[in-house]
Order: sequence, then structure tokens, then C-alpha cells
Amino acid sequence: MNERFPQPTVRPEEARPARGELRISPERFDAILDGMLDVVVTIDLHGRILTANHACAEILGYQPAELIGKNIRLLMPEPHSSQHDSHLERYRITGKAYILGNTRELPVLRKDQQVILCELSVSRIEIAGRAEPILCGSFRDVTARKQVEVALAESERRFRAIFDSEYEFVGLLNCDGTVLEVNSAALRMAASQRAEVIGRPFWETPWWRHAESERARVRDAIARAAQGEFVRFETTHMGKGGSVVNVDFSLKPVRDENGKVVLLLPEGRDITVIKQALQREHAMMKAFAEIGESASLLAHEIKSPITAVNAALRVVAKHLGEDEQVVLAELVERMQNLERLMRRTLSLTRPLQLSLAPCDLRKLVKESIATVKSQAEAARVAIEAEMPQTCPTVPLDGQLMGEVLTNLMRNAIEAMESGGKVRVKLLPSEDSLRIAVADSGPGIAESVRATLFKPFVTTKKVGNGLGLALVRKIVEAHGGTIEASNVASGGACFEIQLPLRARAQLAATPA
Repeated sequence: MNERFPQPTVRPEEARPARGELRISPERFDAILDGMLDVVVTIDLHGRILTANHACAEILGYQPAELIGKNIRLLMPEPHSSQHDSHLERYRITGKAYILGNTRELPVLRKDQQVILCELSVSRIEIAGRAEPILCGSFRDVTARKQVEVALAESERRFRAIFDSEYEFVGLLNCDGTVLEVNSAALRMAASQRAEVIGRPFWETPWWRHAESERARVRDAIARAAQGEFVRFETTHMGKGGSVVNVDFSLKPVRDENGKVVLLLPEGRDITVIKQALQREHAMMKAFAEIGESASLLAHEIKSPITAVNAALRVVAKHLGEDEQVVLAELVERMQNLERLMRRTLSLTRPLQLSLAPCDLRKLVKESIATVKSQAEAARVAIEAEMPQTCPTVPLDGQLMGEVLTNLMRNAIEAMESGGKVRVKLLPSEDSLRIAVADSGPGIAESVRATLFKPFVTTKKVGNGLGLALVRKIVEAHGGTIEASNVASGGACFEIQLPLRARAQLAATPA
């Protein structure tokens, strides 16, 4: 018994008037029906509408009086309209109807011929004194709800398509780390099924099973992300067949409109190939460093004997005749070439130490032309420079870039045995500066184009093949590129592209 609201004791004879008062008059019954938000109609077993409430006007467009006496088929689009009478006839004969006691979604035809979708519930009502029962149908318009459901399903489909098409590993977690969603890429990587991971703590999923230290690490990351921190670190996942995958992992908090963290977004990027490439590059750089160190020692060991031999040859030459002096002079030149070759080889193995400073390219081009002027005149080659009146100042190592220009111009001069022309162009743009050195010689043979910048590859009668390799190294050390091609009018063209840098960077660049 409810002590706060004690129930009065009512004798049976006192309860009879109360039960009588519960009897509903026709007027009160009509008022109740008209107060319902759903359409309610009653029909006889032949489909004739007996009653209809006021909701028909708002939902179906019919006033109740327009429906009473009409066949219920009026509210049905085809093919339901043509089939309804046969359904009722079968019910009258067999007493069985699949729709009674159930709720089904069916199309309903409004007065304006618009079809809406309704949930229809039909019940059988026995009325005292009436030979046949009547059927009561309740119509609930669910058109808007179904449209929302379809839109949500379409949105879910699009989300799933985008989610699963991601190349990266992507998931969705509750703030406690429970897995809500995960994309196909992540599942494929771990050879897992969606059902194996949904609803589980993230650190207990297959991606982390290989290492307790990583499970502890990700638990800590989830706790930090749930507090609003963006967490990122390199880790490993367990992949197919027990393989270990290097992953750039991040955990991003997702906030609601009030700024509260409501979800966590884990993302993983497979960097295994990158890590392997970095390891190979590190091993290669280490090998190059060892080669450079060995080359440095070798150059030092060779330089002293070469210097001594050269000095001895000069002394011996004083006591020989002219013919013998010519032979010795040639030997001296060969020894000097050997020394230069060692120095240039050493320069390729060592990393370049650039001394950057704001450089006037116009002045640098003029100085480089002056350096090769005597060689050009001897070969009957004219050198022309096409430069704008003003040129952006670029941070460069002037000495090394001067070597690049003089090397390219010397190569162009040597390519023209019977004279010709070399043209040097400066072509500045908004974000870069191009330097082109073109000649009117025979051009670059297709057979050597692929190996043009490789060390010790040359087509010259005299040369060691290190010049262009060193040129490319200097250009790339400046963040630039160099390309070789043949011009339409004949001859070869080497084009350097250098990035322009901000003035703030120029001011910070060590001279």
C-alpha cells in the first residue's frame, strides 16, 4: 500500500455508480477520436467507411463527411485499390486476415493524389447487437520519418564509402577507448574482421597484441586525448602473417558544439617502406662517409709522392735535351691531371659545406664569362648573355655556383670544334630563377642522355667525367634542379632552376 497516498475502502454497492459514470457517451467517444493525432477510420466487412476522425482533414486532405459511406479503396493507390475487395471477401469467408493485429507500412492516397507512407494498424471490434463486426484502422503518417531514414542511410552509405576508401588506417573510439568503427584498410592490414574489434578496448585489438609496452603506450595516449590533447608518435602494428608494420600513429580528440571531447579519432599511416628507405639511405651515407674518409687518406698518400715526382722531374729536365724535356713535361702534366682527378673525386664523396650569402646573379654570370673568355676566343666561340635589367637576389655559395657556370660554358665551348655561339640566359619568375646555358654544337646524343650526370662517364677525348656530376651535386645542394635537353635549332641546353627564398631567410643565412 502507498502510505503517502492511501486508497479509500469502497464497498461494492458504493462502487456501482462510479462504474456507471465510466460509460462513454457517443459524444464523448467522438471527442476522444477527434482529439487523436493519427487518422482513425472504421469500416464494415464490405469496405464501407462508417466513421472517420478529424485527423483525416490534416493528414489525408478529406473532411470526415467526405469519407463516410465511401469505400476504403478511395484511400489506396494501385494495385492495392483493385485488390482490397477480394481481401475482404476472403476474410468474410474464412475469418482469416494477415493484417489484423499487426502494423504494416503501406502507401496511402491523399485527396490531392499525393501518395504518403503510413503505418497501418487494423483491429476487429465486436459491437453488441450488431450482426457483423467492424474493422478499425489507425493510420500514422511516417513519410517524413522514412525520408529522414533514407537520408540517414544514404549519409551512412557515403560515410562508409569514404571511410573505407581511405588508404590510411582510420577508426573511431569512445573516450574510454572502446572501438566504435574501423575502416577496411586497418582490418586488411591486421587480417581481422570487424566483429573482432568493435566494442573492444582499442589496446586489446589485434594491432597491439605483439607488445605489452605498446598497449600501455596507447592506453596512456587515449587518456591524454580524452582530456583534449592531440597525441602523435611512431609505433608498430601487428600485420598479416605476424609481420610488424611501422606506423605513424595519431589520436585526435573530437569535440561537440560545447567544446567537450566526445569521441577519439585514431589514424595510422604505414611508413614501413619509408623507414626501410631511410635505413638504406643511412647505410649508404655511412658507406659514402667511409669511402670519403678512405679517399681522403688515399689522396693524402698519393699527393705527396706526386709532388715529389714533379719536383724530381723538373730537376732532371734541366740536364736533358729538348726532346727529353718534352717527354718529361708531358709526364709532369699527366701527374698533375692525376692529382686534380683525386681532388675532384674527393669532392664528390664529401658533403658540400655551402657558404650562403645574397648573390647578384648578373655579376656572377659576367665574372664566369670573363673566366672562359680566352678559351672561347681560341675556339672562335662567341658568348652572349641575356639578362633582365634587375634580377632577384638569391642566397648562393658564389664560388661554387661560379664553378657550375664556368664548367657548363667550357663544356659548350669544347663541344663546338669549328666555332659557334654560347648563350647564357637568366629567367626569373615569382618563386624561382632559371639559368640556361645553350650552345650551337651537335647536341646531346640520345645514347648518353641517361648517364650524362653520372661520375666517370664522358664523351670527351680528354676528361674524367666528373664535371657534370659535380655540377649537379652543387645545384641540388642549393635546393635546385638541373636538366639537359637539345634545343630545336640544334645544340645542347642545360637549364638550372633555383628556388627564391624570403628576405627573412636571407638575413638568417650564414655568409
